[in-house]
Amino acid sequence: MTNYQEEMTDYLNTVVDALYQQGVRQAVISPGSRSTPLALLLHRYELIETTVGVDERSAAFFALGKSLSSQEPVVLLCTSGTAAANYYPAICEAFESCIPLIVLTTDRPHELRHVGAPQTMDQQALYGNHVKAFLDFSLPENSEEMLNYAFWQTSRLTSLAKQNPRGPVQLNFPLREPLLPDLERQVPDMTHFKVVISGVKSLSKEQLNQLAQPLSGKKILVVIGGVHTPKEAKELLQVAQRFNWPVIADPLVNALNCGFQTDLYISHADLMIPFISKEMNPDLVLRIGSYPISKEVMLYLKKLKKPTYWLDEMEHFADMLKQSDVIIQSDLSQFLEMLKEVNLTPSTADWTNRWVSIHTAVSDICSLKETNHSLTEIEVSQIVFRQMTPYSQLFLSNSLSIRHIDRFAQSLPYEFQVFGNRGVNGIDGIVSSAMGMASCQANHQSVLLTGDLTLYHDMNGMLWAKQQNIPLTIVLLNNQGGGIFSYLPQQTLDKSDFEPLFGTPLEIDFKDVAQLYGASYDLVSTKEELETCLNRHVFQLIEIRTNRDANVSELEQIKNKVKEICVNEVE
Repeated sequence: MTNYQEEMTDYLNTVVDALYQQGVRQAVISPGSRSTPLALLLHRYELIETTVGVDERSAAFFALGKSLSSQEPVVLLCTSGTAAANYYPAICEAFESCIPLIVLTTDRPHELRHVGAPQTMDQQALYGNHVKAFLDFSLPENSEEMLNYAFWQTSRLTSLAKQNPRGPVQLNFPLREPLLPDLERQVPDMTHFKVVISGVKSLSKEQLNQLAQPLSGKKILVVIGGVHTPKEAKELLQVAQRFNWPVIADPLVNALNCGFQTDLYISHADLMIPFISKEMNPDLVLRIGSYPISKEVMLYLKKLKKPTYWLDEMEHFADMLKQSDVIIQSDLSQFLEMLKEVNLTPSTADWTNRWVSIHTAVSDICSLKETNHSLTEIEVSQIVFRQMTPYSQLFLSNSLSIRHIDRFAQSLPYEFQVFGNRGVNGIDGIVSSAMGMASCQANHQSVLLTGDLTLYHDMNGMLWAKQQNIPLTIVLLNNQGGGIFSYLPQQTLDKSDFEPLFGTPLEIDFKDVAQLYGASYDLVSTKEELETCLNRHVFQLIEIRTNRDANVSELEQIKNKVKEICVNEVE
């Protein structure tokens, strides 16, 4: 071995050890030449589990799904050139969704940059403002000072990725040839520094009392969005029940499936809120996190013109309507725990009961009906949600899948976790993200609810299940194209314009897709068939074919019934 190989091995071993010391337990490796030394050293580091994915875009979303499920930082490693560019969509999602990805990009050494060397591009701050930090590491050396540098900077960036607001960071490593490390060398002992211990942000008692006084005795509507754990959702609903506050929440808040049921959770808000009377308006809105998925809820808040208190956990100032009167920057669990200790007068029962009464009537309309006709997308979504088992995982694709759950799913008495990529709301990488999620809980049920365009867009992601033996159930709502546009103003276009530009039918036989990737396949059309398939713990693709026009018609019929209930309540 050359002196350079020894230097490189010690330097990069120090980097890998720093990752472990700062809590990294999982790494996803995209194979390539320039990344050879880091890939080998990560793969041989027994305390970090490594997974290899040949498609960089899919690998990045797979890592994102792992981080979502595990709530821990995950490393991504790739070679130089466009490999790193393929990580970009997932990194954008990770930044907006506050997911801690540690992105290790390997690069040509400085003397080969900007001189036409092959497989070389500008990787400096490649991801721009979509990472929390970037560092172009020095060339490897194994002096004590440079090993301290490598350990310290890796620890700093990994720690930064985990701090609220969490998010991705990029560590760029220029490496010279030869690229094979000395696999016999031991990891340098960096005993002087091991771990970062950080606390949570909370309010003082004086701040809380000042904040709570205007809330006492007021008609408070709680609106919560963003990604939260079932534990946090349960804490929120318990506080809401104590103070008699109705709650509107996004599906990713996990309030429907946190194991705590209360009549105060308004699960069909998107359907009913456009038709509620002015008498049901709150005195004050307590917002938590981002806005929920429901556009109707957002429009309601925009027109409401009532005082708004906003808990901005991530300190992003991400208030699209810019209507917040008071911005509270505190950890959610700390805030809720402190609220329990405040002597607040609850909201009046008659006002709250009107919300509960209307919601109960709307819920009856939305309840799954025993029918013999072919399944609709709404019914499929309800069945999937209801069939989730305790401690299972459900990944919701963007566009229609998550909206069906938002509008029609109903509360369950046990806990499971719902995930989705709602940072930038794209359809790319959904299958891979769901695979990453499922890989973390292989002994529990994992389901992806998705549409045909989304599945097509990330079919490569299905290879993870075949290679890693991941038992993910994919429930495919096949409406032959972009079904979401049938609900939007584009649907008024002439068919000759709508179909090629927005309908975009694929005409793919998904049975062949399942066979290609080794998945079990079923085409189902009845409730009983779907429930039977959902009970299997295997890698499977369950297809339900629906009609776009019929889907829109069903939703309109339900909305008309909801409107009638709300109008009659006013009268």
